[in-house]
Amino acid sequence: MRYIVAGIGTEVGKTVVSAILTQALNADYWKPIQAGCCEATDSMIVQDLIRPIDVVCHPEAYQFLEPVSPHLAAQLEGIEINPESIRLPQTEKPLVIEMAGGSYLL
Repeated sequence: MRYIVAGIGTEVGKTVVSAILTQALNADYWKPIQAGCCEATDSMIVQDLIRPIDVVCHPEAYQFLEPVSPHLAAQLEGIEINPESIRLPQTEKPLVIEMAGGSYLL
């Protein structure tokens, strides 16, 4: 099973909801594109929020510095997002997938 957590904007609770679902479902976690990773990534936050269980936080396909929408963050860093490089992680467990938020404007 795969569960998608989506929300418009930054700081709307996607990561907290993802951590709750990951814990409750004994699932793995994946955020395909991380925008705004200066101090801690969302994967690191999820790991901090859940009790120690056998959770794998799969690596992001892309990480960007600015906490904005992925396409703007990529543009600001001069990187083109290649959709073919974003591959669903292989796992036997349920997978919680946190989508990117962020606004278009800085």
